[in-house]
Amino acid sequence: MKFEELLEITGAVTIKADEPALAKYRLPGGLSFPPSYRQFCQELGHGLLCGLFMIYMPMADEQHPDAFQRQYPAMRSLFDSYLDPPLLAISDTPGGIALIQNAVPFAASENGEFLFWDIFERLPDGEFPIYFTSFDLGIVRAGNSLFEFLALVTGAETFKSVLPFYIRPLAAVFRVREIG
Repeated sequence: MKFEELLEITGAVTIKADEPALAKYRLPGGLSFPPSYRQFCQELGHGLLCGLFMIYMPMADEQHPDAFQRQYPAMRSLFDSYLDPPLLAISDTPGGIALIQNAVPFAASENGEFLFWDIFERLPDGEFPIYFTSFDLGIVRAGNSLFEFLALVTGAETFKSVLPFYIRPLAAVFRVREIG
C-alpha cells in the first residue's frame, strides 16, 4: 500500500526524507525508525498530514526548523517538563508516566497535539504503537502504524476512538510544504 492511494495530495511532492539521514538516525536504544514512517518520509516528505499534523523527518540540514533532528529534542524536553510533577492527563492514564518517559514524539499538530511512539513495545512487523496526546485531554492509542492511524482518524465510524473531542473525522489529505 502507498500513502498516495489513501490521501489526496495537494502540491507537487519535491522534498522527501534525506535517505542517508533516515537510514543513519537511531532512536533511543539504537532502534531504527518504524517501516510506515520510513515509507511516509520517502513517499510524501515535508508537508501537513490531514490538514493538521506536521510529521517531522530527518533532513540533511539538521538545523532546519522542521528537521526531526531539531524537533525531537525540543518535543522530548517538553514531554519531560510535563512529568515533574506529572500532569493530570498523564497520571490519570494507566501506565501514563512510563509511557511519556519512553515516548518518542515525531509529529505535532497546529493545535498543540502530538503523535509519539512507544519504542518499548516494538511490534512483530517492526512498527511501534502510535499515541495521540494533547496533554490537557489525555493520551490515546492511535494505531499500530501510520496507515492504521490514518484509517482511524479519517474514518467516520472510527475517528472518535482517537479524537474524542473532534466533531468530524480528519480529512484524508496531505498538503506539500516547501522548504525554504
